[in-house]
Amino acid sequence: MNDLNALLDRAAGPVAPIDAHADLTRGHRALSRTRRRRSAVGLLGVAAAGVAGIGIVRYAGPDEGPQQAVERPVPDAGISFLAQPMEAGPYTFDATPEGWEVQGATPSAVTIAPIGIADQNPDSFVGKLVILLDGNPLSGEQVERDGRTFWVHGSSGYTTIATPTLPGEPAGNVLIQFPNDTGWTRDTMLEFLAGVHVGSGAEQGVG
Repeated sequence: MNDLNALLDRAAGPVAPIDAHADLTRGHRALSRTRRRRSAVGLLGVAAAGVAGIGIVRYAGPDEGPQQAVERPVPDAGISFLAQPMEAGPYTFDATPEGWEVQGATPSAVTIAPIGIADQNPDSFVGKLVILLDGNPLSGEQVERDGRTFWVHGSSGYTTIATPTLPGEPAGNVLIQFPNDTGWTRDTMLEFLAGVHVGSGAEQGVG
């Protein structure tokens, strides 16, 4: 057994001393080089993906050419008035809100809606202006404008403004309700409501 061990030792040759610190240093250097190569490859991949993504956005396909920019509708910035009167049964208005039209009129109510609205039922008030001759007590915040007092209150996305009828008009209050998300503001509505005139054929609504 001892002879076999001696033979194996001679066959292996002299053993060089191992420098563990040098091996560790070389390992760290090799690992750093590997990491740098991987980072460079990763950055190139991200850049290529970005270029590919831009191509997808700008082109529909190799045969269709560049895509044209799509013009999106701009939200309504407000209501403007046309300098022309508007009539609706026994009610008349000094000005016409641009883009709106009368849908229906009765002795007690007028429905005004955006032109082309899908809902053409004058008895449906969602998204529309409703003007009433009302006899209920006035309530809400009081606002003075041009010598008249208006009562304002709002809830559920709508604002209601009311004011007593003018001398010589049927007794009651002119009340208007409008949606808050269609470009109307309190100021534009006060201007519009001040120009509403109630004719002799108007009647107070029941309720």
